[in-house]
Amino acid sequence: MPNWCSNGLTLTHKDPAMIDRVIKGKEGLLQEFIPCPQDLTDTVSGYVGDEQEALEAKQAANREKYGYATWYDHNVAEWGTKWDVSADSIERVDANTVQMSFDSAWAPPTNAYEKLMALGFEVEATYYEPGMAFCGRWDNGHDDYFEYGGMTADEIEATLPKELDEEYGISQAVSEWEQEQAGEENVDIELNGGIDSINE
Repeated sequence: MPNWCSNGLTLTHKDPAMIDRVIKGKEGLLQEFIPCPQDLTDTVSGYVGDEQEALEAKQAANREKYGYATWYDHNVAEWGTKWDVSADSIERVDANTVQMSFDSAWAPPTNAYEKLMALGFEVEATYYEPGMAFCGRWDNGHDDYFEYGGMTADEIEATLPKELDEEYGISQAVSEWEQEQAGEENVDIELNGGIDSINE
């Protein structure tokens, strides 16, 4: 299973029909605008026994035709994440703007954002991946990326942009973890103290 990355996304387009497409594609946003060809979707990777020779021939044909051997190669390169995304929440702000939130596998789909910009969208996004301790704000091609692994809650609060920290509750989550760890250490000290007094 992948680590899940939380995402917030605002898309704006001069043509309301493009916003209609975003809402229509809310269960498969990336496929709606940057589709993975069916030939790739139907191709697996790895060893498949007796069918290995046919698989390798299919992958070679895909690579020649599409530039990618499998759906995985395509998605990671074209989208920036291995699977499509589905909106957890979506709201049309006005005729030309939509906001949504979703999870993506391992990383935010920033490669897809570049391609959405090429289609005329303005793209503002945030992301947060607690497993690998990174987060950021992506604004029309500019990526403010932060790694906070090893930082204390106070250091995170002082380092991250306030809006990003508050949106995902990052320093708060780390603070709660620190309090849990301190509680466990106190229990260990008390238990070890009791054992020492018994041994005396």
